[in-house]
Amino acid sequence: MKDLQTSKKDALAAYKVAKMAFMETISKENIKGDAAKWAEFCEAKRNCMLLGVRI
Repeated sequence: MKDLQTSKKDALAAYKVAKMAFMETISKENIKGDAAKWAEFCEAKRNCMLLGVRI
């Protein structure tokens, strides 16, 4: 059970980092942001969802 909890914490931390990195690429001129950062953000969100982490 301890491994699952650490996996959830790590996934949530990775999600937060990926979200902040993606949000930094968004501006008034470029509302879509960077596609590579968006893909990393989506992958981190997917990992959280698979582990059952509430975002």
